[in-house]
Amino acid sequence: MRLHTVVALTDFSTAAEHAVDRAAQLAAAHQARLHLLYAAQHHDPRFADPQARLEQRARQLGRRHGLPVTALHGAGQGVVADALQAAAQADLLVLDRRMQSGWHAWWRPCVLAQLLRRAPCPVLVVQQPAQGAYGHVLVALDAAPAVPALLRYAGALEVSARVELFHACPVRGPCDATLAYRSQEQWRVRLSDAFEARRNRVDLRVGAQDLARQLVVQQERVGADLIVLGHRRRGLLTETLRGAVARRLLQGVRCDVLVVPHDGASQPQERRQAVAAPGWG
Repeated sequence: MRLHTVVALTDFSTAAEHAVDRAAQLAAAHQARLHLLYAAQHHDPRFADPQARLEQRARQLGRRHGLPVTALHGAGQGVVADALQAAAQADLLVLDRRMQSGWHAWWRPCVLAQLLRRAPCPVLVVQQPAQGAYGHVLVALDAAPAVPALLRYAGALEVSARVELFHACPVRGPCDATLAYRSQEQWRVRLSDAFEARRNRVDLRVGAQDLARQLVVQQERVGADLIVLGHRRRGLLTETLRGAVARRLLQGVRCDVLVVPHDGASQPQERRQAVAAPGWG
């Protein structure tokens, strides 16, 4: 798997620029195209012409990393709609977690929640400055048929990284999805489960099987700088009532989090029919 197109959202804030820098590093590593999109929930009076600033940023990144960088023109349909249009043609959408802040009614979730739920491609939420390639990738496994695609995507995203497969098993012993990868040798893979961390064992003994919390514990234990999480698409009400694992995970860890929809690890041309992507205005 190789990235061909990476889309990064920015409003020129410090957190957003960390996400842009990470997107540029990944695009350069994969020799991919980088697309920048101005995505601000509220207009900042400091930027009289944000599109001009975006184009200047694109030129800077292009010279620095030696890759093609394009400043996209949003269609003016709002942050979510414009981001989804860009993501429909991409292999990865990169943003920071600033769009999670603020109070939102259950019928109007925050921008980050909507993008995590609706994006046709994997979404990388950057929480730390990009200081080189990822070194330790923690992949959350389940027994779903989409696990092979999830592992391929996670392993190929940063080929030099150590990959650790984590399964929050409700019973002692490795799950089928874990056993399926004991023979994988193309990445440096380590297998772990919820029983390796003391606090996780307590959770299981009292019946708590909270994947987000278990991942927080494991990330703290091993010092992973990227967590990769598969995502089953559910209805808006179901996600609201149960709580989205990815959003709760982002509240508990400081590392970056990559959310891969179970139908989103394929190439863009294989999933264009899943998302309506009208032309840019």
